[in-house]
Amino acid sequence: MSQINVNLSKSLSVSEDVIAGVITNALKEIEGVCGIAPSAKTFRQFILNEKNHGDITVETVDDVLSVSVGVELESGAKAVAAAEKIQEKIKSSVQNMLGLTVAKVNVTVRSVKNIPENK
Repeated sequence: MSQINVNLSKSLSVSEDVIAGVITNALKEIEGVCGIAPSAKTFRQFILNEKNHGDITVETVDDVLSVSVGVELESGAKAVAAAEKIQEKIKSSVQNMLGLTVAKVNVTVRSVKNIPENK
């Protein structure tokens, strides 16, 4: 009797736009965070009319992600506590939704905004 071995190679490509979208949505759930800090469009984004997701950088080494994100906090938010929540939320959201391993999340507070009490 002969054996047939079938090896299927599976591949998944996830664009940086999708990863940035997951990160942006994750930040909306964190109290004290206004959102992603804006960044200027690159020449490539301008020429190709690509979307600018703000201050989000994703680097990949051996299928492991390193994420850097610049955020805007609400006035009165505790920066260290907010940054820790941001790190946890981004890591869990990307890993759960996309199945990608996140090695580290760097958070930089770019600005603090005064938000009226009666949002």
